[in-house]
Amino acid sequence: MRAKRGKTLNLRANQRKSARKGGARVTKQQKKDVRRGLRRYGRAMEAAEGTPDELTQAWGRAIGQALDYYAEADPVCAGILVRRYMAGEKEWDVVEALHIGRTTYYRKELEALSTVAVYAARAGLI
Repeated sequence: MRAKRGKTLNLRANQRKSARKGGARVTKQQKKDVRRGLRRYGRAMEAAEGTPDELTQAWGRAIGQALDYYAEADPVCAGILVRRYMAGEKEWDVVEALHIGRTTYYRKELEALSTVAVYAARAGLI
């Protein structure tokens, strides 16, 4: 009897935890769009020829908002955004440079992409 009650309590706790998170998950297509936008912005900043087009500027604003947020909240996420997507470094070079494990890299990458996706969605980019 006791084990059953414990399982019920854990289920309820997990349901409350899920409800607190709110919102839906980022879809594969949205992640692809965000990655494409990040790389587009990174290439435009690398080339630095003239003024970037409006779409690139809009992505720049969304990325800037995410970087501002992560500068205080989580420097690892900021490092992943800058190194992997804007500087174009390989995954393993980013993992080494930030002194994190592979699992942490993937978790933080998803977190960073999701945050950029929120700002990009607010701007109407995705």
